[in-house]
Amino acid sequence: MKIAIVGAPDSVDKIYSVLSNKCKGISFTPFSQEKIEDMVKVAIDIEKDFDGIYVTGIAVYSALISVKILEKPVVFTKRGATGLIKSFWDFKKDFPEKKALENLKLGVDVIEENIFLETLEEFNIEIDKYFYQKYDFFRDENEYLKDYLEKYEKGEINCIFTAFGYIYSYLKEKKIPVYRVQATNSEIKETFNLLKSKIKIKNAEKSKLTVEIIKILKDKGVLLNSFSDKIKFEKSLLAYSNEIEGNIQILEDNEYQILSNKDMIINDESLRVLNNITKKLIEKGYSVAVGIGEGNTISQAETNARKALTLSLKDEKGNPFFSDGEKIKGPLLCENELEYKNISNKELMEISKKIGVSSLYLEKIKSISKRQRRTTFTSKEIADFLEISERSANRVIKKIIENGYGKEVEFESFGVGRPRRKVSFTYIDNI
Repeated sequence: MKIAIVGAPDSVDKIYSVLSNKCKGISFTPFSQEKIEDMVKVAIDIEKDFDGIYVTGIAVYSALISVKILEKPVVFTKRGATGLIKSFWDFKKDFPEKKALENLKLGVDVIEENIFLETLEEFNIEIDKYFYQKYDFFRDENEYLKDYLEKYEKGEINCIFTAFGYIYSYLKEKKIPVYRVQATNSEIKETFNLLKSKIKIKNAEKSKLTVEIIKILKDKGVLLNSFSDKIKFEKSLLAYSNEIEGNIQILEDNEYQILSNKDMIINDESLRVLNNITKKLIEKGYSVAVGIGEGNTISQAETNARKALTLSLKDEKGNPFFSDGEKIKGPLLCENELEYKNISNKELMEISKKIGVSSLYLEKIKSISKRQRRTTFTSKEIADFLEISERSANRVIKKIIENGYGKEVEFESFGVGRPRRKVSFTYIDNI
């Protein structure tokens, strides 16, 4: 088993030290970076070479999954009461006087506020005041640092306990009192056990059956009937099927089904090969749709493939979509690729019913928001995401705003014509 450890240098060193000495037969490779954006790039680049990725904290984990849903299992260590107590212990070693804690005006982040307060109460720690920065998905470490520096300059805080490696290094260099809230050895081991479980489950998922359906139509519904085109296409598709170790069947004159496993079908190289095959047909004036489905049985996989095929037909560009019955992913390999739940959660369904907007639309907006780490979009962007006209998108936006789940923040003007509205969707953070 090969595991990558990605994050801030001090956290990476600690996790590597704890795990490499205890876990025999497992290969650990450390990847240290100062900035979260660099950690994310590293994790994406090295994913294919490892069975799982251990990132050092919630900030890099959230940033990573907002940019790309990795195929390999990923975990992070939460900061708990034990790590917080250690920070207080380190503080007491540096400032042993009894009044040091009483005069402490503390800045603290990431760890849950209720855990922070309960820890103070449990260990009878009395401090003058504190400034708490809750972890926010849409804030980067520079924003946290800016708030700390402003509070420190005003004398509102005189010491900082942080889970961010970058903030810790910066403040340490500036000689501002700062202590690192690190994960403890037991928390690291517990998190790694979770990663091993996820890898085991992931490996079991590989045994699931995957069905790929390729449907070919001529303009206005005419079937693929040119003998020359048909022979060339089927020859290319047969070579592709052999390459992915699949079993190919011709279901109708214009429909082909390939049975294989998910790893062979859902990977960038295989998808690009299939795209090259379908593009040649598209250039000849044919319409192509590709649906990929996963399931425990052939019947279940085919049912999910047909759900994905319906989305590919609507896409009208030949791009493949994937469904496992619970989530949809697609259009695959495209810049606007999204992953969203096919069945929305209860809260989203209630909002959908209340305001009269499709739960699928709400789920898509939520998905693209997390991916792009923002909640504000133009009406044109929403139209593109939902694959509807801008006029229809404005009707959707109007219902969301009128029911208090979004607000209009400004208009963007693009020269001649009606300006486009920009809308902030407020329901996203609460679901």
